[in-house]
Amino acid sequence: MAKSPNRLSASEAVRRMGEKRLKARDLVEACLDRIEQREGQVHAWEALDPEGARKRADLLDKRAKPIGPLHGVPLAVKDIISTRTMPTTCGSPIYRDHVAGFDAACVTQLVKAGALVLGKAVTTEFAGAHAGKTHNPHNLRHTPAGSSSGSAAAVADFMAPVGYGTQTAGSVIRPGAFNGVVAYKGTYGWADMTGVKTYAKSLDTLGFFAREANDLALIRAAYGHEAAAPVMEPPRIGLIRTPWWDLAEPYNQKNILEAVRALRAAGAKVREWQAPEDWTGLMQAQHRIMTKEATQSYAPERKRFPHLLSPVMQQGMIDGDAVTARQYADAKKRKKVAVAQLDDAWEKFDLLLAPSAKGEAPAGLGNTGDPVFNRFWTLLGTPCIALPFNTGPFGLPLSVQLIGKHGSDDQLISWARWVESRLS
Repeated sequence: MAKSPNRLSASEAVRRMGEKRLKARDLVEACLDRIEQREGQVHAWEALDPEGARKRADLLDKRAKPIGPLHGVPLAVKDIISTRTMPTTCGSPIYRDHVAGFDAACVTQLVKAGALVLGKAVTTEFAGAHAGKTHNPHNLRHTPAGSSSGSAAAVADFMAPVGYGTQTAGSVIRPGAFNGVVAYKGTYGWADMTGVKTYAKSLDTLGFFAREANDLALIRAAYGHEAAAPVMEPPRIGLIRTPWWDLAEPYNQKNILEAVRALRAAGAKVREWQAPEDWTGLMQAQHRIMTKEATQSYAPERKRFPHLLSPVMQQGMIDGDAVTARQYADAKKRKKVAVAQLDDAWEKFDLLLAPSAKGEAPAGLGNTGDPVFNRFWTLLGTPCIALPFNTGPFGLPLSVQLIGKHGSDDQLISWARWVESRLS
């Protein structure tokens, strides 16, 4: 039985549209049908623009040739990213009716490449820790994680083939893991963040959710990047348990080691890389930088609308207030030292392998999960990819995380395609 168009990967959908075997309008309608069926349970969307998406699809279908690498691909946009006509609420009552009146640079980039904006996906409050309304589509009683929860859930539940996310601690990789989709957080600074609500300026990084690793190359192509050559030789992989390995659920530790065995069997050279002892301080360093910079980013909202900030957000601001200039400078220094220490890994390995999350998505919607296996990679600014691999004891997705050298995003995506094919 043929797949419904909304279940296709972006790569396959684009290929079929290029061959005139699929219309953009049919893909949009299939996505909208799925949303109508499931949105009342999953709650992935803050706003939808069905008529705008249909109009854009019809215009694309009249073209003789695709206009770009994402021709006709429906896109879920995280609700801290500005769009011209739809509200950008940032998950806060402060911005409930706010319409920016312009598209963020990242939205413009993908629209130029042929994508069409289907709607705004739910975020946690200001992309922080206060949960939104989204449910995990694999089990509605479990969290989809935060803060890019809506985008991840929309892709996982076949409502859209691609979704925008951002990561300041773990808000792309962890939702990717919990929802069982491919997730990519780029090298820090890889994309223009104009029009994206700032949380912590030296940490915020743009990312995506998709159905397969090849989709990530398609999205990068929309930014003008050439895909790296296909992998011809098995990679050298460094297994990094990290200083927080004991916090991973035992079943997830076993899953990571099962992935190692499968990759070794496929010819990869997998050896352990021991993180430096002083990396134990990176978690605190990331938290100090994040909360201190958040107090600067949200000073206007805090001054004018303190009663509309959640207790979780208020506590984050209090934590940021407590960070001294000396502590902030020390956190930055720790980051610089750790980035230099990573050079040792890149002399020995093509990529690193680590957990994406502690385990399955926790039960309950208030707990968005622990970013313990994401914070320090975000701090270090490395490109990261989460790939689904197996399920846990409750039948929810598990995942592995691949980490690459700064600026090696396209090569990491090529390695991810190799790993994905060996773990599928």
